[in-house]
Amino acid sequence: MKYFLIGFMGSGKSLIGEKLSEKLNLKYIDLDNFIEKSENRTISDIFNNTGEAYFRELEERYLTEIIKEDNILVSTGGGTPTFNNLIDTMNDNGETIYLECSSEILYKRLQKGKENRPMISELSDKSLRRYIENKLSDRKFFYHKATHTICSDNRNCIDEIFKILR
Repeated sequence: MKYFLIGFMGSGKSLIGEKLSEKLNLKYIDLDNFIEKSENRTISDIFNNTGEAYFRELEERYLTEIIKEDNILVSTGGGTPTFNNLIDTMNDNGETIYLECSSEILYKRLQKGKENRPMISELSDKSLRRYIENKLSDRKFFYHKATHTICSDNRNCIDEIFKILR
């Protein structure tokens, strides 16, 4: 089986993905880490030197490669499902789990480590709040195409997801 965790940055996809893959006995792949290893450079470097459009091309290429594997759980980037019909690609090949978070929880989480995230590293706190609200609104259509939606405000949803998938 193939499972894909989707959701906004800071929703817990990587943390939940690692723990859930162990519980489900699946190979775990973090798409951003996979891209970094494959390209031998960081996501920030890709964004800063070649731009978002090129990053989205890489994201599609590597997701298409990863999808060929069986028994995997993939944590995607926050924007992955919103570009190039990738939400449909993931849904056609497995099950998608949207880790839904309130904008306030996302703000609190992202405010702490925004320097490590190229899309928000330069934003003021006020701009960060506005960015989250705007992007969530823009992405809602794609996120809600997920097979399952789970609230991840407290990041304690692994058992809930496990019950749904088993």
